[in-house]
Amino acid sequence: MKILITGAGQIGNAIIRSLRATGDDVTVIRRSTHPIEGVRVISGDAGERALLEREARAADAIMHCIHAPYTAQAWRKELPHREQAVMDVAATLGIPVIFPESVYAFGTQAHDLHEGAPIHPCSPLGDVRAELLDARATHAAHTASIVAADLVGKGASAKASVPTMSIVNPTLAGKACWTFGSPDTPHAMTFVSDLAEAMIHVAREHTRVFASNSSVTLNAPSPAPINFRELARTLSARANVSEPKIHTIPAWALSLTGLASPTLRSLSQQRYLWGSPSRLAPGALTKEHGLESTRWSEASFA
Repeated sequence: MKILITGAGQIGNAIIRSLRATGDDVTVIRRSTHPIEGVRVISGDAGERALLEREARAADAIMHCIHAPYTAQAWRKELPHREQAVMDVAATLGIPVIFPESVYAFGTQAHDLHEGAPIHPCSPLGDVRAELLDARATHAAHTASIVAADLVGKGASAKASVPTMSIVNPTLAGKACWTFGSPDTPHAMTFVSDLAEAMIHVAREHTRVFASNSSVTLNAPSPAPINFRELARTLSARANVSEPKIHTIPAWALSLTGLASPTLRSLSQQRYLWGSPSRLAPGALTKEHGLESTRWSEASFA
């Protein structure tokens, strides 16, 4: 299988690792000129149509994995026109586009998110994700949006994963942890490797996936929710370090720091995700395609 990947962050790199292990032909378009072992890297803009047309011409699918700074303003500036370019090229070539997606467009339904839930955002970031999903649904290209909860596990980046930033890395470093909500509230998380495998599966089985609909939104296989205290306890036992203290950041403190930081302001607006239990329900990829999530007892974090 020949795959074109746009972006090489935590998700793109997880896809690369898996495809490289199975001997697939991978080309990556990224802004950096830094090489990636075993794959062809093209330095460029994923919104440049001529570049996309050239590199996607012989591809079986496009995995669109670019990211942008964590603000609604940056997302709206950086993402829609690049997605449009990728979908336009894919439609012309007759190949599918597979997107990683968050739960943001579904607002408080993330507390128990089932496939088929209506788009109903409740934050500025969610508004942008909703617009992207709407654009995919009405485009001529075959598009699959694979919804994941907060990403964890090997390859998860502290810059893009709240559990990694607030619990995983501090625990492994023997430091205190922090949360936006109660550390005892069960929280939905998805292993980066499971999201990558789900996206690859859709590329391999695209004829079956798109048999009845040209645009699908599917839940990535995700383990049963656990709370952040359990996560810290599991990690500390594996790393043979003391179980960390966990501090809760009050809502007022996060809102106050958000006055000076657009990123923290965006996190404050997403606080609803951590204030109540959350769950990403098994969907078609698990029930019909047989994909299973990594078990917490088997997970790798380093």
